[in-house]
Amino acid sequence: MTPALFPVRLQFCSLSSGSSGNCYFAGSSEEGILIDAGISARRIRKTLEEIGVGLERIRGIFITHDHIDHISALTILTKKYRIPVFCTEGTWKGILRNRATFDLDQSMFGGSVSGAPLHIAGLTVESFPVSHDAHEAVGYHISNSSKSITIATDLGIIGEPAALYLKKADVMVIESNYDEEMLMKGRYPDQLKYRVHGSLGHMCNAHTAEFIAGSYHKGVSHILLCHLSAENNTPAKALETLSSELNARGVELHPHTEIHALPRGARSQLFVIES
Repeated sequence: MTPALFPVRLQFCSLSSGSSGNCYFAGSSEEGILIDAGISARRIRKTLEEIGVGLERIRGIFITHDHIDHISALTILTKKYRIPVFCTEGTWKGILRNRATFDLDQSMFGGSVSGAPLHIAGLTVESFPVSHDAHEAVGYHISNSSKSITIATDLGIIGEPAALYLKKADVMVIESNYDEEMLMKGRYPDQLKYRVHGSLGHMCNAHTAEFIAGSYHKGVSHILLCHLSAENNTPAKALETLSSELNARGVELHPHTEIHALPRGARSQLFVIES
């Protein structure tokens, strides 16, 4: 196949990020995919329209795991909009057991993401396992002919597979869920604190910052901190922790590298990843 004279630019937008709902768009100005669907279908449709993408241009929904803040819109999206869903077999079984999604259209299961890469909407999508208390939770590496995005959210530790994909991505979308001091001094019951803090829970600011500082290279165009806790974190604290760690290690960012904390309950800007 003859390569396009002007390669299609990869775009990314967070429609919502956090425990109240997660949903991300990746694709081009013509078509794309969603990663998770944990906000209402109506809000997904309206937010996509704000960035110039109709819901009819979404070719598939890739689910990271079966917790409600990642799957709540699936019934409407499969029944009304007929969008296929891709996930691991374990996640699909968990979705069908959830009272909020058990009656979705099961014929819209597009297939398992385990195994060979999937090619959809001009993208190649690969999954990798992550450490979280859900059924076969995964992250995703999404690429076109020239650029790539890795989404690693809802993970207690960054294991070898997640590290591999994050390190080779142009765009790191990585969880920075909580500040450890805020969590431990906060009002969560002890059982929930230990769940969040554990290896099957979430990433704290310090551990995320340590990984980024140790893995950064000048090919990274965007570092996007996701799934920030409303109770145990702030965007300012997450960004400050990362900045301090980069400075402590003497890491100088390339002038083109952008760092953002993705907003909770609202969409981010549309990030266009230049070739």
